[in-house]
Amino acid sequence: MGLFNFTGEFGSGITKPGAVRLPVRLCQRALAGRAARCSTRRGRSALPVKDWQDVILVNMIGQRFYDETIGHFGYNTHAASRPICRAATSNAKNQKYNPSNFINAALAGIGDGYNGGGPIWAIFDAEAVAREGWDPKPPHVDFDAGLFFEADSIEALAARIKMNTSACRCRRRNLAATMERYNSFVDDGKDADFGKPKPLYKIAKPPFYAAWATPVIHDTRAGLRINARCQVIDMNGEVIPGLYCGGESAGGFSMHGLPRRPCARASSRDETPVTENSNA
Repeated sequence: MGLFNFTGEFGSGITKPGAVRLPVRLCQRALAGRAARCSTRRGRSALPVKDWQDVILVNMIGQRFYDETIGHFGYNTHAASRPICRAATSNAKNQKYNPSNFINAALAGIGDGYNGGGPIWAIFDAEAVAREGWDPKPPHVDFDAGLFFEADSIEALAARIKMNTSACRCRRRNLAATMERYNSFVDDGKDADFGKPKPLYKIAKPPFYAAWATPVIHDTRAGLRINARCQVIDMNGEVIPGLYCGGESAGGFSMHGLPRRPCARASSRDETPVTENSNA
């Protein structure tokens, strides 16, 4: 898996969130369900998105930037390659080339000559809440942290959206124009801007909501240097006694869990580092 993360053609390790309103440390698309459960145990929760037809995504000045139904990136997996023959090297030829530029679009900026799009917001209405089965109240949402906003009109919603990390405020005219245009796509049955497959639902019934849905870092490509016993090596190449590291925290890979654990736990009397060519 470590080699896969070096060779997979999916860009950076930043993902489209699968749940809106979660803190950045929990909002991983692939782990949205588990993150929501962990967050609930901490007194917080989330709004996992079942159908991206129910929301639109806008940048910090209130403009749509992509087809919301498209995922974050594509790669060759057993789920993506059809038909699949287990353990066969020919599976890759069955993979369709279908790149997603969601992250590029989210980071493209706002037309001011600078890269970086700022916070991304999921916008939806009362009918979307009913379809998704959400409860837009604490602890499922976090008003105090500035991750969730509610208003009875789109203009009022735009006026309330504020985040300290945002370079500028959401613009009421932009968000109102975005909403009017998107609703017209529902009437036409076609997304003339980004090709969202047959937009199904207007965002028209108050109250209206804005939930923080900014792309997040999913995996790390760096970490602590270790040897074959998973002992941590310092800057001088020496073992740090009693300190071990494995899995995603170890340098060079982005494995989940502890696939690279020590074969045998080294004792306090056996802290001798292994040779350089056996380093993990």
